[in-house]
Amino acid sequence: MGAVAMHSRPARKLIAGEPTIVVHNGKILEDNMRKMRYNLDELTMQLREKNIFNLADVEYAILEPDGNLSVLPRSQKRPLTPADLGVPTTYEGLASELIVDGQVVFQNLRQNNLSLDWLRRELEKRGITDPKEVTYAALNTDGSLYVDKKGDALEHPVDVTDLPEPPAAPPQKRSNGEGKP
Repeated sequence: MGAVAMHSRPARKLIAGEPTIVVHNGKILEDNMRKMRYNLDELTMQLREKNIFNLADVEYAILEPDGNLSVLPRSQKRPLTPADLGVPTTYEGLASELIVDGQVVFQNLRQNNLSLDWLRRELEKRGITDPKEVTYAALNTDGSLYVDKKGDALEHPVDVTDLPEPPAAPPQKRSNGEGKP
């Protein structure tokens, strides 16, 4: 099958399938989605994976034969790049993981000529006494340290599910201290 697909475009299209446009000029093409057995939840999920949270920002979205979504944002919504402005940039490289799931990555400390004592001092600056309190820490190429603690206490976490809210508990009657409400 692979050899036939290599030499014959019609066979390749038959075997692998063809790309299908599912959004055109910000409009969802429901008939194409239905033919592909593709639903809105999948579409919005794959758009979010491409950092697009508003369908109106999409010029084209094409469902590829392998299930991936290719997206062309509207020209007004494409990010501006340093190249657009003619601004030179410096090398960024990859961050070096120093703690993953509470475990220190000693090899990366050594590769960056850092010590465990240095790491502990940096954590203490952030109020962390033990690397086990850290979900992830990485040394960026600019020398800054990113640290994410386990069990972040978010004041107002965002819930993206559409599950119904649990029913509110009935108000508790207050006692006046003598057993009477």
